[in-house]
This record gives sequence, structure tokens and C-alpha cells, in this order.
Amino acid sequence: MLRFDSNPFIYWLIVYGLCWLLGWVTVQLRLSRPAFAVAALGLLFLLRLPSIVYNNEVNPDESQMIAQALTLRQDPVYFRSVDGTTGGPLDSYFLILPTFVGLPFDFISAHLTAYALVALSLWLFFLTAQRWFGETPARLALLPLVFMLGLTQNGDFLHYNSELVAIVLLGWSTLLYAVLLTETRPPIWRLALIGFLLGMIPYGKLQGVPIAAVIGLFAGLVVLAGSGLTSIEKTVRLAALAVGGLAFSALFIGFMWLNGMYDDFVTFYIIGNFQYASDSNQLLSLLRLPAFFQKGEAFGWFVTLVLAVVMVAVVMARRRAVRVVSPGWQKIGFVVLLVLATIFSITRTGSEYVHYLFFLIGPLLLLLARAWDVLLQSTPQNRRHWWPLGLLAIFLLVFGVQMGLRIAQKQPMNTYVSEWQGGWAIQQSPVSKEIAKYARPGEKLAVWGWRCDYYVQTQMPQGVAENHTIRSAFAHPLQATYQQRYVRNMMRSKPAVFVDAVGKNNLWMTDRATQGHELVKPLQELIKSQYQYVGMVHDTRIFVRNDRAKSPLSQDRNQL
Repeated sequence: MLRFDSNPFIYWLIVYGLCWLLGWVTVQLRLSRPAFAVAALGLLFLLRLPSIVYNNEVNPDESQMIAQALTLRQDPVYFRSVDGTTGGPLDSYFLILPTFVGLPFDFISAHLTAYALVALSLWLFFLTAQRWFGETPARLALLPLVFMLGLTQNGDFLHYNSELVAIVLLGWSTLLYAVLLTETRPPIWRLALIGFLLGMIPYGKLQGVPIAAVIGLFAGLVVLAGSGLTSIEKTVRLAALAVGGLAFSALFIGFMWLNGMYDDFVTFYIIGNFQYASDSNQLLSLLRLPAFFQKGEAFGWFVTLVLAVVMVAVVMARRRAVRVVSPGWQKIGFVVLLVLATIFSITRTGSEYVHYLFFLIGPLLLLLARAWDVLLQSTPQNRRHWWPLGLLAIFLLVFGVQMGLRIAQKQPMNTYVSEWQGGWAIQQSPVSKEIAKYARPGEKLAVWGWRCDYYVQTQMPQGVAENHTIRSAFAHPLQATYQQRYVRNMMRSKPAVFVDAVGKNNLWMTDRATQGHELVKPLQELIKSQYQYVGMVHDTRIFVRNDRAKSPLSQDRNQL
């Protein structure tokens, strides 16, 4: 098995050298587009390899979504079996797909899926940039993102997160919009497809709605501005865009209604998420944007590169009388408004989770491509390679200097150490080993607190929709509603094991006196009457259903 220790010096030296080589080749030589795609996306894979083969959670959100996918494979009705809170249904359903080709519900599968979605979204936005601003500017815009998303050690850019499906849909619909601009009579099916893709985005991440609205708005404006269409033809195409936009919602809501989950969909996905961080100060969040970028470490360096290229391009364009906004509102106006809508989306909640910054990757790629286009046009032919070489070299040097400092300070080069795994199997925690004495993979498990990794380690689906109980434990307007659902789920599924993970090894929920399951009196009574306390492991209380506690699996196996 391929594995990495904490200081894979030879590996890092090779991949870092490949970054320099690809940068040089991109600037100096003309690779065919397929060759460039293989080189760029292949390098991204190599750069992310330590985190890909790391069979543990890079971010707790991964365990949440893997557990939800595992559960949906057994019971595919969302909100009956799972609730991803701020993550949309598509994020969990999508993680089922790798299992159709034989991959397990584990972290390596999730990391491979994350890589595939990141690579696909980058390529979709690259194709749009190439159509609008040319091949070389598009490649120069893509490379820094490959370097940043590959060389970073920040787990928020490496784990499977709830933004990834949405940014693929945004990239695809943006590319279709770019194609739309080349057609005097855009086909009805293309507008319907754009609408359908945009309509899926809220079910990947609700934060993507303002960004999707910009794409839909511009697609509609292009139809209205089309001189080759009659009024009736414009009306039909606008109707196709609108119907396409509503189609996925109609399908999903119909699915919820047929399974009796419509009220839960409205309560827990719409009302619950709109109340999430509803008291945040938008102006304060905007003022904190530079600090937010810096939390992303390498992302902050990428934003600095974008701003540097934009400023140099504007200065050079004024000296050479090159028009900065010459492509017109359909392209430049689109990119600018897309950037602004994305900034609004990622600052709306005030939470400043670094993985929100994924939404900015596509818009910034387009903006950077336009800046490179202007800068190259403003530079004499015999000097055009100097700006890309110089700025990309500075960008790559930052990563080299950072790694040099880590080595000098005797810090690990690699955060995702996999040499201890000893194989591809997920390593079992003491808590999961204890659970395995009383329940088998495939049986239901319920965890109170935030330790979704127990579901993944045991391969046991959720016995409750809310696999982390933040909204049942913390005060907010719907807290009682979440608590009531938790109890209903427990009564319906009767999980073999109930785990109260509140304690020092829990995320956010560490105070057993105020956040333990006893907080919910009906739940406390249910556990007292139907479950038996079997002990505490790693500050985690384990309760086993009465019938199983009397005859644990370990005893059954010994009798066989």
C-alpha cells in the first residue's frame, strides 16, 4: 500500500520540482490541450496524494457525509434517514456512486471523490476562460490553483466537503452560458439544461443560490438581447430556462411528498438553514474578508497573486491603450457580478469556514484569466513570457519558503501520515471496538454529540437523522423540534447501540452536565427503559439495547 510518513522529503522535492517544470513548459512551449489537461490534473493528483491515501477524516464533515451516504444506501429517503443540516442532499447521495465500482464507504473513497470533483470544476471553468480570453491566459490562470490546491496542507481544501458538488454544477452551467454567447439562435434544450443545473445547486449547498442566480440572470439577458430571435422565440427560451430551473425542485419535493417527508424538508432544510447564523452582521463579515482569506493560508496567497496580476494589467493597459473591459457586459460584467455574488454568499453566515472559499475558485480563475489576457496584450511580443514566469515563480517560492521554515522549525512536512494504517482498512477506535461487541455492520447506531466517525468506523448506518446533535443541544428557535425528531427516530429505528459521545474527545460538545443526552428528558427516559449502560470508553458512554446487552455478539461468537 502507498503510504506517507510525516517527512516525505523525496516525494515533496519531486512534486515541487514538477510544479516548476509545468510552469516553465506552460509559459515557454505549446502543449496540446489534452497534454496540458493530463499534465495539470495529473500533477494535482500527485500533489494531493498524501491526503488521498490518508484513511481518516481530514475534517469532521467528511465523517458526517460518509455516514449519511452509508445510511442512504440502506434507506434512500432523505430527511427520513438522514439530515445533512447545511450540506445538501446531493452531497451525500453523490458519495454512494463510488460504491457502485467497488469502493467502500471510507475516507480514501471520499478523498478520491473530492479530487475528482475539484479537478472537474477546475477544468470546466478553464474551458470557459479559454473560450473568452484565450488559451494561454486560461492556462496561466489554472496553474496557480493547481499549485495551491495541491501544495496546501489546509484540510478544508483537501477533504470531501459540501461545496464540491455545487461548484461542479456552477462550472458546468457557466460553460454552457459561454457556449450560449456564440449562438445567434440558442437551442431550447441548452437553456433548459442550464436551468436544470442551476436548479440543482440549492440541493448541493444553499449558499450557492446567489451565484446560481447570477448565471441564470445573464443567460436570460442574453436571450432577451438576441437580435436573431422573435418575441415568441425569446419567450419560449426564457420559459425553458425557468421550467428547467424548477424541474429538479419539483422532482425532489415530489419525492419528499410521496414518502411523507415534505414537512421535514421545509422545516429542517429551508426554515432551519435560513435561521442558521441569521443574526450575523454582513458589513462586519465583509470587513473581515482579508482575514478570512488569510485563514485559508495558501488561498490568501492566491488572492494576492490575482490582485497583483489585475493591478499590473490595469497599469500596463493604460500605458498601451488596451481596453480592459472590451469583451463587453456578457463576459466582463458576468465575471464581476459573479465575484460579488460569491463574496456575498461566503460572508452571509459570518461563520468563516475555510471551505466556503471553494466557491470563489471559479470566479477568481475567470478574473485572473482576463487579467492575464490584458497583461499579455499590453506587453511587447518578445517580453510576454517574463511577467508569467516572474509572478508564477514568486507564487511557487512562497510554498518553498514555507516548507523550508517548517523543516527548519522541525515541524512535520506532511500532516496526513498514513504509514501507521497498515493497509486499506479503517482503523478502529476503542469506542468502535466496544460497539462491535454488541452490534454488526449494517445494524443501526445512534450517536449523541459530534463523533460521526463512529458510524464510518463501525460501518453502521444512522438510527437518527441528525448524526451530529449540535442543533438538538444548543439553544435556537427550532431546538425543541430537533429534539422531538431525535426521540421519534430512536423509537422508530431502535438502534442496537446508543453512544453519548459528549466529553473531552468530542467536537464542540464537551460539557456532559449541560450537553449530555439527559438534556432531552424523553430521550433520557427512553434510554433508561430500553437500554443498558455498559461502560465508558475514552470518556464516551455506551448504552446497549436491553436484548443485545443480555446476549452480546462476543458471547454469541464464543458459543459458536
